[in-house]
Amino acid sequence: MNGQFDYWGLLAGIALFLFAMAQLESGLKTLGGRSLAFYLKRQADRRINSVIGGIVSTALLQSSSVVGLMVLAFTGAGLLNLTTALGIVFGSNLGTTLTGWIVATIGFKFEIFELSLPLIGLGGLSFLFGRGRVAEYGRTVLSLGLLLLGLQLMKTSVESIEQLIDITDLAGLAPWQYLLFGTAVAAIIQSSSATMIITLAALHAGIIDLPNAAAVAIGADLGTTTTVAIGALRGSPTKKQVAAGHVIFNVVTDIIAFALRTPLLALIAFAGIEDPLYALVAFHSLFNMLGLIIFVPLTGSFARRLEQLFPVRERFEASYLGEVSSGVSEAAVDAIERETSLLIARAVRLNMAPFDPPLQAPAGNPPVPHQRGIEAQSARPFDELYRAAKTLEGELVEFTIRLQAAPLDTADSERLGQLLSAAREAMHSAKAIKDIHHNLIEFQNSGSEAADLYLHRFREWMSNFIGDIYGLREENTNRVSFEDLVSVLQNTYKRHDAIHEDIYTDVRNDEIAQTLVSSLLNVNRELLTSNRALLLALGDYYLDTTAAEDLERIPV
Repeated sequence: MNGQFDYWGLLAGIALFLFAMAQLESGLKTLGGRSLAFYLKRQADRRINSVIGGIVSTALLQSSSVVGLMVLAFTGAGLLNLTTALGIVFGSNLGTTLTGWIVATIGFKFEIFELSLPLIGLGGLSFLFGRGRVAEYGRTVLSLGLLLLGLQLMKTSVESIEQLIDITDLAGLAPWQYLLFGTAVAAIIQSSSATMIITLAALHAGIIDLPNAAAVAIGADLGTTTTVAIGALRGSPTKKQVAAGHVIFNVVTDIIAFALRTPLLALIAFAGIEDPLYALVAFHSLFNMLGLIIFVPLTGSFARRLEQLFPVRERFEASYLGEVSSGVSEAAVDAIERETSLLIARAVRLNMAPFDPPLQAPAGNPPVPHQRGIEAQSARPFDELYRAAKTLEGELVEFTIRLQAAPLDTADSERLGQLLSAAREAMHSAKAIKDIHHNLIEFQNSGSEAADLYLHRFREWMSNFIGDIYGLREENTNRVSFEDLVSVLQNTYKRHDAIHEDIYTDVRNDEIAQTLVSSLLNVNRELLTSNRALLLALGDYYLDTTAAEDLERIPV
């Protein structure tokens, strides 16, 4: 080979295509992510609906990997059962073939350059000068233009190879070598779609023939399973079940496709598809459809088998309850007190976690003595930390009910009542934060100056609140005064009222979009609810019954 081959053009085309794909996925998720998530969760009623959901969502996002990771997240959260999750994953394999059809139809049949430049121009200006959803639409259009431009670079660069090498040299390679090539490339660049585009470009240039291009396409289908497999590597057994189902589906489908490669291509030719580009994408769709025909009727039994291979072992969040018997009341009450301390600590952590980056623990004493619930849990994602806190509350309540079934002295009975109240208020605080977590994320991604301003103020409020509660407990003691709790509660009211008034002022001055007002007021109210509930939990934990009730009666 000589210097005529445009190596840099090919490299730039691949890089530009992958970058544009990533931006396109991000833009589509921002514009329709919440709607798409809701759509996927609605597909749980019938098996065929889940398959259609996988096809549609992947066709929209143009990435089976992204859909697969979304399914892992929903399954881990308990929003999808295994059968539904598998149906969506199976469908996503067929949905991702749409990319090949688009490229084969537009990318190689029309002059891409003439189409890409207007998309880049219009999309780039909208992205740079637009705001909110206009900017996101601009990014999506810009990404599409860059994707087509990258494809043009790959196409023109690859075409020159035909004149520089003896294509007959490639004929000596075994089909399994092309299969491994497609698997490796897709696994490295994490995109079967991009691998297919490279293969289409090589097929268009005559560098590779159709049967071997089909082998590369099969390998690309297999290589893309690494994304979901990696995503489930350290996940729950349920996530591992989904990932294993995805890998098994692709392995079986691809083995069948490789074995039947020649008759399937003959069937496509018999159907009148003579253009090699159309024949390749038709082959890609056909063998994925074949996989659906085989697996969909077996989804239920397949899911049960996966559940046997990766059993969900019962997990307890409590650290001390398992060490004592409810029949030993003194030790049991002490264990419940420790668990309540951990639950409050997790509620504190949840109040610190919804911001990006999360708030850091300030200097001073943690508000509860068992700070492991704050520090050891800090690396857990928000949703997982909330589920762990909710599970701990359930274990705590169940153990306490069993303990209360036995005779207790007055002091123990009264203390248990306070601890249950503290646990309930801690979860009330956690729930309030969970309910506005998505609002805080939306504020951060909105591009709105008003949203950014109030997000900063909410973060400042919570930072000050966390600082206040870290100063409540006297050093090396388990004492918190009623007066200090009242002071922090009053400061919370003042912060809420100040922001509430500023929101109304900005509304009167037309400085806040109408679509933002409700969310701002909701976040402001829920932060107050969360702060107050957490302070009441601390009151129940530290104060006597009378003082705790007095704290609760302080008007909002």
